[in-house]
Amino acid sequence: MNETATLRLMDEMDLPCADSLRGLIGWNQTVKDWRQLLLLEPEGCFVAVLDGKLVGTVTTITYGLTLGWIGMMLVHPEHRRHGIATRLMVRALEYLQRKPVRTIKLDATPAGRPLYEKLGFRLESELTRWQRPAQTESVALGLRRSETRPLEEQDWLAAGEIDAAAFGVLRFHFLRGLACRSRQVFVWPKEGQVVGWGMLRPGANADYLGPVTCLNSDGSVALVSNLLSYVRGRAVFWDVPEDNEPAKAAAKSFGFVPLRPLSRMRCGAECIPSNPRAQFAIADPAVG
Repeated sequence: MNETATLRLMDEMDLPCADSLRGLIGWNQTVKDWRQLLLLEPEGCFVAVLDGKLVGTVTTITYGLTLGWIGMMLVHPEHRRHGIATRLMVRALEYLQRKPVRTIKLDATPAGRPLYEKLGFRLESELTRWQRPAQTESVALGLRRSETRPLEEQDWLAAGEIDAAAFGVLRFHFLRGLACRSRQVFVWPKEGQVVGWGMLRPGANADYLGPVTCLNSDGSVALVSNLLSYVRGRAVFWDVPEDNEPAKAAAKSFGFVPLRPLSRMRCGAECIPSNPRAQFAIADPAVG
């Protein structure tokens, strides 16, 4: 029997409770991540409330009318298997389909994948979350720092186009907001035309490496090496497309180990062309 939770739009006052639920589940996003999602899509973020308590969340983000993304699909463990997740997903899908966006995607955990398959999502590709434990000192990192430099305002056009070629759609506004919350943002090479870039940002449980986007694997390794040299005593998460063999090899060389799988799934007839081999690290499972 379904619990009679009420679904409504998320608002700013919900963020502390939403983040507490996120913490209970163990995900790595921060309140600032929640806030950006709400600011970017205020009519597309929803909560489930039962007896005055927030028990579920889901967010959406739209990249024009080409692509919609569903993320932060959370239900309190005590209220699972009562239809709340299905209702939240249906509400998110209805919102995106009314826009209407042509393709809807998400990154699924193994636990969430059966629900998404029932709602019509199909597997597109696989990802793996890699983790490096907290270290008291950086070993063999930052040795290629001279090959990169901090991203500057005039680099944004190139950075956005590089990301779009790898991810499939332009998302300048989102990326600029992400950069504002990052520890460091670098481009490669240091001189000449920018062909790669990446960022490291703080998470709730660990620093997060990504996005890192570059067609040149040497450039990608240089970016990762420099970014990781700025980690101070924290674990690091790195979400890597399974098709990117150089990224997996680099993760091993930098002391990362596989933590858990993720499945990139899509709903909709049109397949957005993307290039996982250029995505050395994705931006975030909640947004692609």
